[in-house]
Amino acid sequence: MRVRDQQRDDVVAGRLQAFAEAQRRAQIIEQQVQLQKQRLRDKRNDLEFETEVARELAEQQRVNDTIRNDTLFQRNQDQIQIELNASRDAREATENRLLRDLEADRNDALELDALAQRAEDLRQALLDREDRLIERRNAERDAEIRQQEDLQASLARINGQGDGPLRPQDAPRGGVLDVSA
Repeated sequence: MRVRDQQRDDVVAGRLQAFAEAQRRAQIIEQQVQLQKQRLRDKRNDLEFETEVARELAEQQRVNDTIRNDTLFQRNQDQIQIELNASRDAREATENRLLRDLEADRNDALELDALAQRAEDLRQALLDREDRLIERRNAERDAEIRQQEDLQASLARINGQGDGPLRPQDAPRGGVLDVSA
């Protein structure tokens, strides 16, 4: 019985080993099939990419040839270039004019400020001049009043001394003498 059990176990182990071996082979075959499919897909993608690149280059070359040979297109391109240059020139001229106008406005503002400052300085100078003239008139009037007072005081001293002329020794120092007599 033991021998039979051993034989049965050997047969089962052999079958299991054969089954495992068959599964491993199937798995290897499946991986090879998948790898082969992937290689085919990669090759097909590479061919499609190369074909697409070749088609795009051919189309680009055809367009370039058409453009080179199309005189109307060339004229239109030249006209567009001329308009672009004119537009750039006009824009630059406008910018230059604007900058010049802004500079002129700034200069005008500075000149107006300078004129306003000059007018303020002139007004202040006129006020100062008027103040000096008033002070001078007041000083002249005060001097005139003092002269009149001095004259009246001198006349009063002269009249108070009598009819005779003053002698130089009798006159006070700094006093006025009548030398006409």
